[in-house]
Amino acid sequence: MESMMFDTSLLNEPMVRLVVGIVIGLVLGSFTTMLSYRLPRRLSIITPPSTCPTCQTQLTPLDLIPVLSWLMNKGCCRHCTAPIGARYMVIELVTTLAITAAFVALGFTPTLLAAIIGIMAVITYTVIRCEY
Repeated sequence: MESMMFDTSLLNEPMVRLVVGIVIGLVLGSFTTMLSYRLPRRLSIITPPSTCPTCQTQLTPLDLIPVLSWLMNKGCCRHCTAPIGARYMVIELVTTLAITAAFVALGFTPTLLAAIIGIMAVITYTVIRCEY
């Protein structure tokens, strides 16, 4: 009986690591942005769902696509048109670049997880320190 195993050699392909790094970097960049906003304000990182800081409208998945939503809405809230600072997009981009670099350099190794956690911690800490 032939085993149905996933071919892990594909994970070592540079383009796979690059694409996976970008996708995971964008998602974690959005999470890092949320952390850097909520932690210094002593807000929960679990609830409530993300809202516009101006009109308090709950953001939909369309509003939460990292980088792309900010660009599509020209840096404004889709609901009330209040400006949304470029800091959100910049944090997402910097986090994405750093995490993608880690994926490319380290591959799918246990060290990668430590690197990702470190990247997110350093970026979150830096943004909070710069803001306060």
